[in-house]
Amino acid sequence: MKKILLVFITLVLLVFSGCSNEKTGTLALKLTDAPTDLNIEKAVVTISEIAVHKAGASENESSWTTVVAEPQVFDLITLVNVSTVLGEQDLGIGDYTQIRLSIDSAVVTIDGKDYPLEVPSDKLKLTKGFSIEEGKTTTLTLDFDAKESIKDSGSGDYKLTPVIKIIQE
Repeated sequence: MKKILLVFITLVLLVFSGCSNEKTGTLALKLTDAPTDLNIEKAVVTISEIAVHKAGASENESSWTTVVAEPQVFDLITLVNVSTVLGEQDLGIGDYTQIRLSIDSAVVTIDGKDYPLEVPSDKLKLTKGFSIEEGKTTTLTLDFDAKESIKDSGSGDYKLTPVIKIIQE
């Protein structure tokens, strides 16, 4: 009986130790903004979380992984032709299908006055796929286009309908 228990424990340990040796690569995310001709002085956005979705052979194998879990505040207008690092994370190798950004708040400043910037569903879903290769860094720059993304819906209400290109370096 003791031998059977010992063999069972050994097998369990081998299986779990094999799971922890997953091959990984690194994802580096950056953010930049395209130039705009709008009269926007600031577009301050608080991103509270960034997650990526890994494709799998079945629904049970697909999963979301958090890349950034701490809130970060960005003035998108100051990022014109400049990029800033959003985060970096080691991920399991394979194909990824989405990037999801959770937006806590957004404010636009026009002619010295602040206006809330409505973000539908408080989530931005970017569906351009990318791959993580073993031992390599995949760098993605999220190129935000303020000119196309910030819309005046009339009576001083502004809406953020993001136009973001994903550029793989």
